[in-house]
Amino acid sequence: MTGVRILLIEASKASIRSYAVDLLKSKHLVLVENKVSKAVDRIRTFAPDIIVLDAASMRTSGTRLCYRLHQSCRKCKIVLLVGEQTKPSRKPYVDITLVQPFTSRKLLNAVKRLAPLPDGNWRKLGPLKLSFKQRRVQCWDQEKRLTPKEAKLLQVLVNRAGSTVSRKHLIKQVWETDYLGDTRTLDVHISWLRRAIEKNPLEPSLLQTVRGKGYRLDVSNTNNKHDF
Repeated sequence: MTGVRILLIEASKASIRSYAVDLLKSKHLVLVENKVSKAVDRIRTFAPDIIVLDAASMRTSGTRLCYRLHQSCRKCKIVLLVGEQTKPSRKPYVDITLVQPFTSRKLLNAVKRLAPLPDGNWRKLGPLKLSFKQRRVQCWDQEKRLTPKEAKLLQVLVNRAGSTVSRKHLIKQVWETDYLGDTRTLDVHISWLRRAIEKNPLEPSLLQTVRGKGYRLDVSNTNNKHDF
């Protein structure tokens, strides 16, 4: 991984540990700001790939600040650092939340997971661009990071794009079980996957339900069905 452009926002107190040194040692280009308002102003000129918000140093949950940063840079990935008493954010505009205490290695790994991938690391299928290795999907001018189960589920559907995949097959491949007593887990993961790839998750056009049978990933506009 080559160095990425990181906008680090943290309090300026001398007693607060700065993560800038660790990021610089990993050959990233780092710009440090102590106020979100100034950071927002610098986004256009600095064009960061990743924003690291040390909300713990600022004694805040960081949720509202992350939303403001997301509005200013929708393509930027956001890593939120929070105190040990703060619950991890589940907001869609926060890509990774790290709860103190954590090692600098954990932060560097988070940056590595969110760093832009070279074009050769992506695979294209219709409107989808995917990296299963990094569990990332781009679609409709947005990029999402998938959970391990979501990535596996999408991979199974991609491998059989255009065909109906039974619920039994999906459960067996993703959860490695033949038990079909409770399929709500599959339904929930399908719902989450639709949020990542659909323009309107409530009216899906790509990931379709085939009543009584299963699901089908419809990417009929692509000529790359066998990329995977």
